[in-house]
Amino acid sequence: MTMPSLQDRLAGAVWGHLVGDAMGVPYEFSRPGSIAEVEWGHAGTHHQPVGTWSDDGALMLALLDSLLTSGFDVDDQGRRAVSWMRDGAYTPGGLFDMGVATRGALVRIDGGAAAATAGGSDENSNGNGSLMRILPIALVGRDQDDAILVTQAAAASAVTHAHPRSRLTCALYTLLARNLLHGEVDRPAALDAAQASLRALLPDEWKGDFEILMGYQQRTGAGYVVDCFWSAWDAFSGASSYAATIERAIRYGKDTDTTACVAGGLAGIYWGVDAVPAEWRGAMRGSDIVSLLLEKLLATV
Repeated sequence: MTMPSLQDRLAGAVWGHLVGDAMGVPYEFSRPGSIAEVEWGHAGTHHQPVGTWSDDGALMLALLDSLLTSGFDVDDQGRRAVSWMRDGAYTPGGLFDMGVATRGALVRIDGGAAAATAGGSDENSNGNGSLMRILPIALVGRDQDDAILVTQAAAASAVTHAHPRSRLTCALYTLLARNLLHGEVDRPAALDAAQASLRALLPDEWKGDFEILMGYQQRTGAGYVVDCFWSAWDAFSGASSYAATIERAIRYGKDTDTTACVAGGLAGIYWGVDAVPAEWRGAMRGSDIVSLLLEKLLATV
């Protein structure tokens, strides 16, 4: 295949994530196998206007803005996420959904806690709330070496989700997205390279969680961070287009907006922004929010 330009891949990543999120919002919490047809404009869960992204997209944009404005600074990342929670920043529709772990961490930051220590680190703090927003680490840091990307992804995850399994999953996704950005057209090879690099950089105390991540077999579209990663990967790796990726992701049911945005970010990189159906992208709300950040991101090329 002919790879899109780097600018098209970067724009595809951002819009691919947001459109996937908005497509998945009305299907969230659907039972597996209950979705007869995935269509733009479906009225369902949350009762939001068509083209509205959720907390997933808003927090992804907050992280993107932080990286482009302040470099890698977890305290700034935390402040911008709190601005979303308190003031509805980075969203055209206001707050209508937030994960328990994310809420707990942002409330702690809002109360004065350091962002680096705000995220929960227990076994139950392994939802997909950091994976859903981690994509900008790969976009802005695309020319960093693997060790820096892994360190940054793990630290950014810990703002809300500090368990090693969440941090490792974010790191794996970041390396995978970066490999695709660099033009790898063999999708399994991009994942294999990310796995090998992450394995080589692991601290000893994280090796058990890495094996859990790599050995996971279920693909159910659930909110568990490991399941979310593999469900999104399968939706993307088995699809022939951006649209097919999103449809496959949503058909898992359950946490449809997050599965679709995680998969959509990869698909947007792979096929470029023009592969996102014009009907979907053209009907998105908040284009002014996105265009300002995209202009800054593309200026880094």
